[in-house]
Amino acid sequence: MQSITNFYKPIKPFIMKKTLLLFTFAMLSITTMTIAQNRTWEIGTTSTSWPADLAQMTTGTQEINGLTVAAVSATFGGMAVAPASIVFSDGYDPENEWKSNGNSSITGALPARRYFSFPVTGPSTIKVWFRVNGTGARACLISDGTNILGQMTDEDSTKPLLLTVSYTGAAGTIYVYSNSSINYHKIAVTDGVLSNKNFQKDLDITVFAKDSKIYLSNIKSTTKVNVYNVLGSLVKTAQVDADSSLDINSGIYIVNAKSADGEKSVKVIVQ
Repeated sequence: MQSITNFYKPIKPFIMKKTLLLFTFAMLSITTMTIAQNRTWEIGTTSTSWPADLAQMTTGTQEINGLTVAAVSATFGGMAVAPASIVFSDGYDPENEWKSNGNSSITGALPARRYFSFPVTGPSTIKVWFRVNGTGARACLISDGTNILGQMTDEDSTKPLLLTVSYTGAAGTIYVYSNSSINYHKIAVTDGVLSNKNFQKDLDITVFAKDSKIYLSNIKSTTKVNVYNVLGSLVKTAQVDADSSLDINSGIYIVNAKSADGEKSVKVIVQ
C-alpha cells in the first residue's frame, strides 16, 4: 500500500505548475493593460482639489495638488463668482472662476507667465473648462511646451467653452494658458490610456516656410489648415486637397494641419 507521503508526491508538481500558470497569466494581464489615472482640479466648485479662497498671485509659482499655478511676474487670479449663465454642455455648473487677468506672454508654444502646468507620464487626454473675459479673439491654449496641442477661440463672454485635446508623446509637462484675459473653471487630465487608438496619429505631411510663404506637401486628402501667431491668435485658415502654399507676412507661426488621416502642428519662421 502506498504511503500517504508517497501518495501526495505526484500532486506537488501539479500544484506548482498551476500556481505558476496563474501567476504568469496575472503578469501578462498587467503588462497588456495600463490603468488610467484621473486628476481633476475643480476650480469652480468647493472641493479639496482647489482652495476656494485662493488669493490673487502677483509673482512666483505655487503647487496645488500637483498643478503648478504660475504668475511668475504678473497678476494671476484670484477667485470670482461665476455668472449664472455658465453651465457647460457636460452639465458642469461652476460657482466660482479663476481670472487670468491678461495674456501668458507666449513664445512659440511656451507661456512665460499666467499659466498652469502639470506632469504627464505619457499619452493623455486634457480638458479645460473656461470662458473668455471680454471682446476680441480670446483663446485658451494647451501645449507640451514645443507644440500647441489645441486651442479654442471665442468672443462671447457668456458662453461656456470646453477644450479637449489629446497628447500622444512620452513623459513631459503640459501647459494651459491664454492669449488674453479668460476665466478658468476646471482642468482635468486622464493619464495612461488603454490604447493609442484613442488618439489621432501624426499626419504624414511636410510643412516649411520659404520666400514669405508657408508650403504644405504630401497632402493626400482634404486637410484643414490653421495658422496661429505667437500670441495664439488665428491669422489664416485654409482647406486644401493637394500640395499648397499660403502667403503670409514675416513672423513666427504655428501651423496646424488636420485631416481624416491625422493631425500635425509645426512651428515655422517666415522671413
